[in-house]
Formats: sequence, C-alpha cells, structure tokens
Amino acid sequence: MRSVFRAVVTWRFALALVVAIVLWVRLTIDQNPEREDLYPTDIPIEVRGLAPTLLVANETGAVRVRISAPEDSWRRLQASSFRATIDLSQAGPGLQQREVMVECSDPDVRLVSHSPPKVAVRVEETRTVEVPVRVNELGTVPFGFRVVGPPLVTPDRITVSGPASAIEKVTEAFVSVRMEELKSTVERSLKPEPRGASGAVSSVRIEPQAVTVTVQVEQIAGSKVVPVVPVVRGQPSSGHWLSGVVVDPLTVQIVGEPGLLEALTVLSTQEIDISGAQGDQVRTVAIVRPAGVSLVRDVPASVRVIVSALPGQQTRDVVVTPVGGSAVVLPSVVTITLVGTQPLLQRVATGDVLATVDVTGLVPGTYVLPVTVAPLEGVRIERIDPPTASVTIAAVSEGVPGDGALPGGTR
Repeated sequence: MRSVFRAVVTWRFALALVVAIVLWVRLTIDQNPEREDLYPTDIPIEVRGLAPTLLVANETGAVRVRISAPEDSWRRLQASSFRATIDLSQAGPGLQQREVMVECSDPDVRLVSHSPPKVAVRVEETRTVEVPVRVNELGTVPFGFRVVGPPLVTPDRITVSGPASAIEKVTEAFVSVRMEELKSTVERSLKPEPRGASGAVSSVRIEPQAVTVTVQVEQIAGSKVVPVVPVVRGQPSSGHWLSGVVVDPLTVQIVGEPGLLEALTVLSTQEIDISGAQGDQVRTVAIVRPAGVSLVRDVPASVRVIVSALPGQQTRDVVVTPVGGSAVVLPSVVTITLVGTQPLLQRVATGDVLATVDVTGLVPGTYVLPVTVAPLEGVRIERIDPPTASVTIAAVSEGVPGDGALPGGTR
C-alpha cells in the first residue's frame, strides 16, 4: 500500500514538473519570440591558412547572412559577432573556388544561409623588388630663383612587394614636387608612387612609406613691383590747363640685384611735350630704367595727357535793338555776362552778341519789355543787366514831311 502511494506521489510530481516546464517555455517564447531575417550588415570574408609566400591578389568581398534568433539576441548582435572565412591552407598559385564558412559568437543565433556560398580568389606568389625613387618636378621655380643641383632623395631606393603579376610591372617610384611655389631650400616628406611603363601600379606595398626630398633653391635676382610715373613738360595753349594724366601699365615688375632694387621706388617714362596743346594728347613712350634693372615684361607705356579748356567769364556792353518796328529804348545799352571756356569766349566777336526787344504788333505807347540775347554756341548767357527796358513807340502824324504825304493829306 505504501509503495502504491509513493508511486502516485512521484507520478504527480513529475507531471507537475513537466507542466511547469511547458508553461515556462511558452511564456519565454511569448516574451522573446524567434525572428528569422537577413542581418543588415555584410560580413567581410577573411582568409586563413594561406602560406607566407602566397597572397590573394583580388578582393575577397563580403557575404550576406540570414539568421534565426530570439528578439533579445537580435538587439545584442554586432557585425563583429560574425566571422566569415575561406580556408586556403591547401591552396597554390592560380584561381581558386573556396566555400565560405560563417560562424557566430552568440550560441542563441542559428545560421540559416549565407550568400554567396563560394567565392573565387586568385592566389599568387609574393614577390619583392627594390626600385629607384625619382622626383617629378612640376613647373619651374619663380623668376629670379634657380634650383641648385638635382633634388636629393633619402632613401633613394624603396622596396615594393605584392603579387608577382603587379611587381613585374614596377620599374621605379615617383614623388612629385611643385616648383612654382619654391623660393628657398625645402625639405619635404613624400609618399612614393610605384610606376611602370603604363603608369601607376596598384595592389602593392612599399617600404618605407615616405622618403625625404630636399630641393635646394637660391635667389639669383631680386624682384619687386613699382609704379610707373609719366613725365610731362611744357605748357598747353592759352586758356587750357593740364587736368590729368593716365598711364598704362600703372605698375611694372622689375628684377635686378637686390641692393639696387631697394633704392628704386618708381620708374619714369620718357618726357612727353604738351607745349601749345589744345586737347588730349595720347603717346606711346618707353619706360626708363637704370642700368642693371630689367623689366619682366619689356613693353612701352601708353600715356594719355588730359588737356582741358579753362572756364571763363566776360561782360559785354551791348546796344539794345528794337525788332518789329521803331521805338525808343531806355536804357539803350545793357550789360551781358557770358560764361564758357576761355578759348570760346575769346572767339566771340562784338557783333556776335545781339540784344533785342520785340515790339512787333504793339500800338504807340510806353512798355516795359524783356531784353532778349541771341544764343551763342558753347557759351551760356549768365546774366542780362537790366533784364528789361522801357520802350516808347511814338504815334505817326499824318502829313508830316518825310512820310510820303503832301500838305493837305495828298501825295
């Protein structure tokens, strides 16, 4: 009886344990469900087992991995959690097809598949060659400087290693130096570029990674920029003045001994004579430079001398003439002020200035009329003093001798 009771208890305990485990598993799955998907990051393919005398001459690429894992594992995963490899321990030179092996460091992750399953690699023997380093001079040093001897490279040879197919093309290495900006001795650390008959060669390694290039530069002549000053002599014609000078070029670059250049501040042109000039003068003249000094661009200067007429003013007393009939004008003379350039005023003759009052159609009587002055070309009438005049028109009596009528009103 006791044994039967013990068996029943044991059976009930085992059943309860199984139920508890099932419930725990169900609850765990509900809270942390399994998810299958592509891992979002490609995994680079590594090479293992390759002999030291061999190397892979092409890119091995990467794989995409499909996995199944609980949700919390997905959140923990990183690209470093995976490792993709190909085994080349038995490989020799030539094209190889190798299966890609993928591993994950998280035991809860199940690898479903990966793509591509295989990759092609080209295995080549490793070769090493020593080649000279040459300097590629880009441009020339600035004017007034020179390079003293060939550039010095330290070390002057480098070691190039890599696939045999690439090393066979390498004949030398180049470093490039821009010469246009050098005005003193420079020492630079530059990375050589392996090259062959067809140009740059890639997929190789160099040792050392950089060489020191020394370029010795010295100054053989000074250089500076100075303004050009035009030299003008003589006086323009009466009534004119020198109002400005324009020169082209405004400045020039000169070279010569540094000590000689230090004392020079300007360069002058040859003399330009404007004696008697009545207008602008344009001349092409040489730029005068002292001995030992040269122009970088030896060209003449174009000089424009601006000669302008002087402004002037004149007053003239002019008789006022009635037009359109006979009349007595008081005052009979007005003062007129003329404004213009002196040469134009000097050319205005006395008879050129006409002052009039217009009595056309007026009946006898006395009037105050404006005085009008005929316009003059290039000259402005500044003032008329007085501006008006008293004009008296007399009545014509019948039978007055001299009007063509006879006594008694008959001709």
